[in-house]
Amino acid sequence: MFNENDVLRTTLVFTLGLSALALFWNVQVSLGLLLGGLMSTLAFQLMIIDGKALLRKTTTEQISQRGAYRSTLVGFAKRYILYALALVVGILNPSVNFLATLAGLLLPRLAILYHLFFGRTRRGT
Repeated sequence: MFNENDVLRTTLVFTLGLSALALFWNVQVSLGLLLGGLMSTLAFQLMIIDGKALLRKTTTEQISQRGAYRSTLVGFAKRYILYALALVVGILNPSVNFLATLAGLLLPRLAILYHLFFGRTRRGT
């Protein structure tokens, strides 16, 4: 199997690789992929940090259902503010392509699918 660090590393490689390839086609697309990919990598890293902090808190002390809900809601809001900032920059900045920014935000999902497929073909299942 794979873990979150593998997905994070693969997302970063996809971001840099696709952005470099798109540079030969169009600079705006390359910048959009770079912006979206880096923001999604940052948001994914924040999700990892928040999840580990919540798990660490539950093992050391008793946490209420309301406290867990509040913690996950704050992490959710932080990530979606980052997504919104990336999309607003993609819309307002003429040197960044909006659709490429949107595609860059989807790169962690592509990395997860890549690892699912690669892991299955490697294991033979």
